[in-house]
Amino acid sequence: MPSISTCAYSQWILPCLIALESLKTISGWQYFAIATVTLGYPYVHTVQVSWCSRLSGSIRTRTVSASLYNMVVQLSAIIGANVYQPSDAPRYHKANRGLIGVIAVCVGLLYPGTYFFYKWTNEKRDKRWNAMSEDEKSEYLRTTKDEGNKRLDFRFAT
Repeated sequence: MPSISTCAYSQWILPCLIALESLKTISGWQYFAIATVTLGYPYVHTVQVSWCSRLSGSIRTRTVSASLYNMVVQLSAIIGANVYQPSDAPRYHKANRGLIGVIAVCVGLLYPGTYFFYKWTNEKRDKRWNAMSEDEKSEYLRTTKDEGNKRLDFRFAT
């Protein structure tokens, strides 16, 4: 999967949001329990950064990857600060439904799609790499201009 931590977080928070949305009435203690479980997942920023770095391959693409990752984190903080609007209080049905939709798309389509794309790419490279003789492999490694994740001997972490 794209990152065990990202997918696990989505799978962690989805039932909590569904519970908040599906309960007709909610007591203070129920809300406290759901909120505690929702916010109880450990923040895995370092795992995400290392995963992006691992998939980038070369130094040049790592710097771009790290910068883009940081920009997305900052953008998500801006969006996150505006998801729950006062006009939607106190149960925030519109915000919870929107988050459920986004997470469902991620868990149902994006994460598996990314996983299978990386797996397919690795298998395709394995076929090409294993079809080469030892001399061809040595020649490729010595003369290739391919860098980072463009190299035939690079495998995406799945």
